[in-house]
Amino acid sequence: MTVEVRLLLWGTVRQWGWLLLGAIALVLCPRPLHAQTEPDPSMVQRVENATFVLGEFSFGNQQRIPPRILQRAQGIAIIPNVVQAGFLFGGRRGAGILLVRTDNNDWSKPAFITLTGGSFGLQIGAQSSDVVLAFMDKSVVMRSLAQSFRLGGNVSVAAGPVGGDIVNPTDPSPQVYSYTRNAGLFAGVALEGATISFDRNANTRFYGQRNLTPTQIFENAVPLPSPPVLNGLYNALGRAAR
Repeated sequence: MTVEVRLLLWGTVRQWGWLLLGAIALVLCPRPLHAQTEPDPSMVQRVENATFVLGEFSFGNQQRIPPRILQRAQGIAIIPNVVQAGFLFGGRRGAGILLVRTDNNDWSKPAFITLTGGSFGLQIGAQSSDVVLAFMDKSVVMRSLAQSFRLGGNVSVAAGPVGGDIVNPTDPSPQVYSYTRNAGLFAGVALEGATISFDRNANTRFYGQRNLTPTQIFENAVPLPSPPVLNGLYNALGRAAR
């Protein structure tokens, strides 16, 4: 075999070797869902629903979450349309979003969550209830959302003050204030036993990246998109605190 033939064969083998290594890397390395350039429309709708509900909880003087609560809140969960299967009490489930304060006192990107259970009833004839949770301790969210956590268990929850009720910053506070609205009625209601869980699939469908954690979303640890629907959410949060 001539030297020229041996060099040609060696070059061909080396070229195929690099191609094989590249193919293996593409299969094994985690990567964003590049095919999804826009968030799932149903997830965009979930953010829009949460934005609308927050506006409803912030309207008027006497039937609203006091701005002082939202100014002090270190996290906020908005869960529209929590439905229950039984009459007055039964299985309950809802899907919503959760945000926390960033180090510069802005709001983080939302993490998608679910709410199940909880000892709260609907007015007779009501089909669903909207829920807002104001977290007064950021560490509770960051520590607990790695796993599902139960309100009233390892996280204290109480019915939140409404309207012009004054909350003294020096008074002992629960870790979470809860509010519900159903059949046109608004109130602070303790959601004992309600479980908050991180909705991993929904977060993938909105942000286009697999295996995101709550911390990565809240701290923007990986580059995440900011769809236009978030602008309306942030504006609503700003109005609610005024």
